[in-house]
Amino acid sequence: MEFFKNLIGIFTTMKFPFDYIDIVLVAIIVYYCIKFAMDTRMGHLIRGVVLVLALYQLAIYLQLSALEYILKNTIMFGFIAVIIVFQPELRSGLERIGRMNFNTIRNLQTSNNNDYNLITNKMIDDICESCRIMSERRIGALLVFEMSVKLGDILDTGINVDASVSPQTLITIFFPNTPLHDGAVIIRDNKIASAGCLLPLSKNLEISKELGTRHRAAVGMSEASDAVVVVVSEETGKISYALDGKIHIGISQNHLRNILQEKLLLPEKKKHLFKRFRKEVNSDEK
Repeated sequence: MEFFKNLIGIFTTMKFPFDYIDIVLVAIIVYYCIKFAMDTRMGHLIRGVVLVLALYQLAIYLQLSALEYILKNTIMFGFIAVIIVFQPELRSGLERIGRMNFNTIRNLQTSNNNDYNLITNKMIDDICESCRIMSERRIGALLVFEMSVKLGDILDTGINVDASVSPQTLITIFFPNTPLHDGAVIIRDNKIASAGCLLPLSKNLEISKELGTRHRAAVGMSEASDAVVVVVSEETGKISYALDGKIHIGISQNHLRNILQEKLLLPEKKKHLFKRFRKEVNSDEK
């Protein structure tokens, strides 16, 4: 009750409209900061920072002196370390603010699992067909499928495409001696979001020396995120994929389709339950 009384007291003493404008502006800034962080690999770091702050407050409340001292000093130097380590991401965020176009607003469209899976299956078929053709013609390719970890900072290293996935488009992008053929293509929301992107190379010394830069970049991207990365070798034509820091060399087209369906399709459990329930109701009515 004391908390609510203080809260009501704060609102009754606020000056209209300046204090309300102040709150709205702060809320907007916090919202866009969180949105930017969630769109990059900094999102997982922020979760860790929140956990450390919560643990610090718990240590103060329980009067755990040793833990409080350690966390206090960690927090003091931790913010400086974060600024240094994530300097490229912070610079990218400021550049986005400078390029922001407030006149461009896209309407968000929602679809059910069935519609989404139909679109995704069509995209997976096009990806598999593209990889088959590029494998036969020895055209090197590197495809990154964005999952829960957002890759906004990786997208910024390439050229914005925003095109539908098709064999013709992908073969054109990766065709030898074209401007974008050496980089990676980022697939976001079943569309080609960006091409010619630079991926972090894996520093794992256990990776075979026979594998080229594309394969090492695929492993590095899978280490830094939960993305599925597909590689077509320019030398051998073999199709491979990297996931969770491990690479699987020389898979078949059906194997690739199964992996992409497993990782990209939404679960249809609820849909099956609904169908079974509707079938039982109809049988009872008969």
